[in-house]
Amino acid sequence: MGSPANSPAKHNCETYMSKARFSLFVFGLYMIFVVGLGFILIPHFVLNLFGLAAGDDVWIRFVGMLASIIGFYYVQVARVGLDRFIPWTVAGRYYAAGFMVLFVVLGKIGLGMLLFAAVDAAAATWTLFALMPNARSDG
Repeated sequence: MGSPANSPAKHNCETYMSKARFSLFVFGLYMIFVVGLGFILIPHFVLNLFGLAAGDDVWIRFVGMLASIIGFYYVQVARVGLDRFIPWTVAGRYYAAGFMVLFVVLGKIGLGMLLFAAVDAAAATWTLFALMPNARSDG
């Protein structure tokens, strides 16, 4: 394991948070403020990016609520250091990205969805690399 968190040699954000925790923290903020609030506050704009209609626009606001809750959980996991949970998020985020790409390939959703898929895959990869032993800064 690495040096203690209060070591004088450590003066950046990783004093309090490992690289993997930090990557999950950032992704959690993205889920809350971009995906969650985007679907809650401006669902028609977001859906138009994907060539979808909101219908009565209630269901998409529920999706936004769920995304913001997941984001909240990710932020809390990172803050309190529930490290056993972090690797599970990698697989889930790759699954989500693959699901989005599949729907684009099947023509069920617009190409704009690839942006969200790319963010999910990139964030999952960031966390995956941060979990590797040589990337750990504080165990």
